[in-house]
Amino acid sequence: MKLNLEFRTRQGKAVVLVLLLTVLLNLLWLAGPSMASTGCGTGITGVAADTLTIKVGYFGGPYYTKKVYTLNDLDALPQVKQAYTFIDSMPSVSIDSAVGVKLTELLADAGIDVNSVQKIYFYASDIKTGWYQCLDKAYLLDTTRYYYPNLPSNWDYETQKSLPEAVYGAIQVPALIAYKDNWQRYAAAPDFSVYDTSTRFRLLFGQSDPIEVTAPQSAKWVHAIEVMLGGMPPAEVTLDQNLVNLKVGSTVRLTATVGPNEATDKSVTWSSSDTSVATVDNNGLVTVVGPGTAAITVSTVVGEMTATCVINDPNQDRSSQGAVSTGDNSQNNGPSAPETSLQHLVDKEVAAANPTIAEIVPEAGRQPWRVFEMSADAVPLQKQKEQNNLDLYTAAIFLILFLLGVKIRYTEYSREVAI
Repeated sequence: MKLNLEFRTRQGKAVVLVLLLTVLLNLLWLAGPSMASTGCGTGITGVAADTLTIKVGYFGGPYYTKKVYTLNDLDALPQVKQAYTFIDSMPSVSIDSAVGVKLTELLADAGIDVNSVQKIYFYASDIKTGWYQCLDKAYLLDTTRYYYPNLPSNWDYETQKSLPEAVYGAIQVPALIAYKDNWQRYAAAPDFSVYDTSTRFRLLFGQSDPIEVTAPQSAKWVHAIEVMLGGMPPAEVTLDQNLVNLKVGSTVRLTATVGPNEATDKSVTWSSSDTSVATVDNNGLVTVVGPGTAAITVSTVVGEMTATCVINDPNQDRSSQGAVSTGDNSQNNGPSAPETSLQHLVDKEVAAANPTIAEIVPEAGRQPWRVFEMSADAVPLQKQKEQNNLDLYTAAIFLILFLLGVKIRYTEYSREVAI
């Protein structure tokens, strides 16, 4: 009876375990499109992309569009013609003959610091939601990868392993964004005579060794790439000057500071509101080319934080302090410049003529403060002692209580002696 009960208990646990596994597998199947990080896709046939969007951002934050490339834009970049070997999930050997642009040069052209990259997400048209492939920068760009031209002839399909001769003649290859390629399974050599553009854009990268399976990670139909940077995003940008008064033909260099110090991408762009008045180059060098007023703006590449410096503001006489001026201010009727140390000493000597009180004549926009000075022979008054009658009453009460206590103790002592 005991054995039968134990058997039923084990059988019940097994049934519960099978039900839980079934529910878990159903949930994974329903979540298939959002779990596209496996690189297997959804079985949906993708379409060739005519544009490639490059975005950049930080973990948990928004991603900003850096550049949208057309086919003509990619043609203008340096072209790479290269063959790649792949091992698929069968496993079998494939060779892809491709033409495209290095991924590192594409990111650099989009204004992204490759050294600050942490992860790269590839979005493909055969995925309805989410991304198709996510690869670490260390795996995709920092790992040395090769094309093995001898791999097809030195692959053992019975043991599903490469022979030692497969590594001979290995060629180092870069990560590539191909816009036309020729993928061949079981081919013995690359074929650049024909191309297929229906799979563009395709991510291609080599193998770290002849047995690495990389074909499932070679995403195709890519239409967008999101680059996640490490570190922190910029929080602010400031300029060393916010108002400059210059004559036509003069130059001044503005310095931008991006904070915080931990910000990863501190790159900025410069612009002028009126290039007929003032121009600015990529290093913040401003040149006044004509009369009038212009605003020079610096913006962070990530986050689009901005700061502005006004060139030749017509209301600069009433502007804040810190303006740089190279013009003639002899006709300036605005507030006078701060007094020098010598003028301060002169004013102090005049005020000392009246040892009791000196009055400063108020200037325009200043309050009529009065400054009092103490005579040198003045003696501080002694602090008056306050007579506190309460202290006397308290002392008297304590004395009465003391005498009363003594009398009571004496009476008790007398009684004890009498007994």
